[in-house]
Amino acid sequence: MEPEVINELDTRLGDYLQYRMPSLRNIRISNVTRSTGGASRSQWFFDAHWEGAGDIANELILRTGECTCFRDEEASLEREFRIYRQLKDSPVPVPDNYWYEDDPKWLGLPFVIRERRQGSTRMDELSLDEQFDLASQLIEILAAQHEMDWRAKGFAFLGEPPDKDHCAEHLVDQWYRVIRREQLEPTPLLTTAARWLKQRSPTHVDRICLCQGQVGPGQVLFHDGQIVGSLDWESAFLGDPMADIAYFSFMLRPILGDRIDSLLDHYSDITGLPIREENIRFYEVFNSFWVAAICFAARNRVETGEMSKLQTAYVGISIPHSFLTRIAGHLSGR
Repeated sequence: MEPEVINELDTRLGDYLQYRMPSLRNIRISNVTRSTGGASRSQWFFDAHWEGAGDIANELILRTGECTCFRDEEASLEREFRIYRQLKDSPVPVPDNYWYEDDPKWLGLPFVIRERRQGSTRMDELSLDEQFDLASQLIEILAAQHEMDWRAKGFAFLGEPPDKDHCAEHLVDQWYRVIRREQLEPTPLLTTAARWLKQRSPTHVDRICLCQGQVGPGQVLFHDGQIVGSLDWESAFLGDPMADIAYFSFMLRPILGDRIDSLLDHYSDITGLPIREENIRFYEVFNSFWVAAICFAARNRVETGEMSKLQTAYVGISIPHSFLTRIAGHLSGR
């Protein structure tokens, strides 16, 4: 957002809420604070008070279309808003997303107004037993999500793979197109990785389901020992449930060790799906490939002058090295 818009955020947000809820009186905006969390989109916390009967929360978030790494072709703010709206009243606990707005007269760029729930995303500040308890809750949410009838819930707009046995290849093609579009110079390692992934794409996929894409610490909001919100749905897709299981295991096994295996067994008991280790190994490599793709988009934006935010430079320049190293290790069998 432009500096003059930021300086007037309280007034502009008040005007927008008045537009959306014309029956309310004396709308007051306070405590406008930029969120320091997350690396994809700019967010601002604020409180709203009014006279009259409003049907939204008083503690709110402004989430803008200003994005560090994703482009609208892959993960637009409107797409993300639709995902949250379709998840409402589902087994997945998500904050209410009230409005998507693309009229530039308000803030100069698209934005979403959503509920701000109380809680923390810092699982690393908890004891191991507390983290295990939250991971147990998360695996049950994940199981319910993977069992959900995604067609009935209206998720076909995410793009159904041609068939379940080619959904991994479909995913590789999508993100390799992003890499080719965004790279500023040839990257032989990622070309080799794309070939490796396509040659080893899993062909034993038990079902196509709604996948979040990012599952683990940092993607859940918890309060008083309970998960109250599932976050970070911008990269959701329809595909192999083992893609989420791979991310879940990758993020939590270093913390919980072999205790993670009991959670995966519990997932299988709930869903009736086997834990396919070959698929998980594939998605461990793919996840690094995917991160490289979005980092390349961030680097492109810095190099071409499209964005000058320090956060964008960090995502585009500092983060990719570790993931490229991880890909090289996988390809060499280390």
